[in-house]
Amino acid sequence: MTDGSIDALTDAVRDCISREGATRESLARFLAREQGLARADAEALAHAICGRLLADRFPAITQMELMLTEDCNQRCDYCFVEGKNRGNRMSWGVARQAVDFLFTHSRGQAPVRILFFGGEPMLEFDLIRQIAVYAGAQARERGGKVEFNMTTNGTLLDEARAAFLAEQGVSVLLSIDGDRSTHDRHRKTADGTSSYERVVGNLPAMKRHQPWLGTRMTVHPDTVGRLSSNVEHLAGLGLMQFLIGPATGQAWSDAALAEYRRQMIEVCRWLKRQLEAGRALRVTPLEETPATLSGRRHIWGCRAGRHAVSVNARGALYPCSKMLGVDRLKGVMPLGTLTDGITQIHNRLALCGMLPVTREACAGCRLIDMCMGGCYACNYQATGSVFQPDPLECRVKACMVEITREAAEILGPCRDRLAAGVSGAAENAACRE
Repeated sequence: MTDGSIDALTDAVRDCISREGATRESLARFLAREQGLARADAEALAHAICGRLLADRFPAITQMELMLTEDCNQRCDYCFVEGKNRGNRMSWGVARQAVDFLFTHSRGQAPVRILFFGGEPMLEFDLIRQIAVYAGAQARERGGKVEFNMTTNGTLLDEARAAFLAEQGVSVLLSIDGDRSTHDRHRKTADGTSSYERVVGNLPAMKRHQPWLGTRMTVHPDTVGRLSSNVEHLAGLGLMQFLIGPATGQAWSDAALAEYRRQMIEVCRWLKRQLEAGRALRVTPLEETPATLSGRRHIWGCRAGRHAVSVNARGALYPCSKMLGVDRLKGVMPLGTLTDGITQIHNRLALCGMLPVTREACAGCRLIDMCMGGCYACNYQATGSVFQPDPLECRVKACMVEITREAAEILGPCRDRLAAGVSGAAENAACRE
């Protein structure tokens, strides 16, 4: 093959993979049709081309969310995982393949991070045990490092399990929304009973083995008026880090968002008093500043599909658990499978910002320099496109920018004391709404 023909083929392949819907299969069909290759040769060449593209053009994958089960012992009415069922549980074979996939596609970068997710991941504790032991051994063998995180509702964590997770270095992020009435309003068990007492009853065991314990607090329009008091309540129970966010997919009125802003400012004032008294606490949404929010005009999206992937119980690859959870777990923007690798090249190109994406709704927005386009899954659910922003997300973002500005003034020099806390599972945990 001459240099000219190679250049022509390269240009043709580049054009093919840039078109909407291009996959490894479509590239193989293109090579067979346009280049006259036998089907087997076309498939082999397509596989090689895609492998080279993934290695040369795409960032390494260093984070993986494992949806160990689609089942849960709770039925939180704002949960983004739609269509929970007992039928799909990850096998050890799929889990082991996922760990191997992560180490291979991390290209030697360290650490790699594994998030145990669901459903409720603690329903599959024996599988968690196998994965942690195997991944730890693989990291040592390869001269790397693996970190584990888990988002859990906390109802199944007893002393022995908490001890094992601590031994393996699994950082736990707890889902609890506040006091009994707030928490039980939207986070009931599968049989409709209270889950608050179960979670709170397990807190001492969790704290003994993971002293720095964070929580994912989801705020609903009908509980927003208790946000500040709920943070204080949970801090009184021993929680030290708070990831706070409005429940998505809900009808947030202007009045409810205004109350959210007022409550967050109250949290900020409380946090300042606690920091001045020497307590180690973090409220993650208040750690942004106007400076750290700026310069995002040309940045779209989060880590999903770039440095991170999610694996479902059957071994299919998606950008994140939230994108996997939509459409009753049919998911959106699939990337491929553990067996075949990343075959939906076009989807990953788009998620990595390698394809032009029109953002008409963002063009005239005053917050374009402070926003990365919102959550992909929320966008899809609201507009039918991961790249067209959810109007609610836009309103929430505007609210958060104002909160950030006020918080920066209130905290002042106290902000430096936030770094004294240990992050725990918070920064690496998946969304949990």
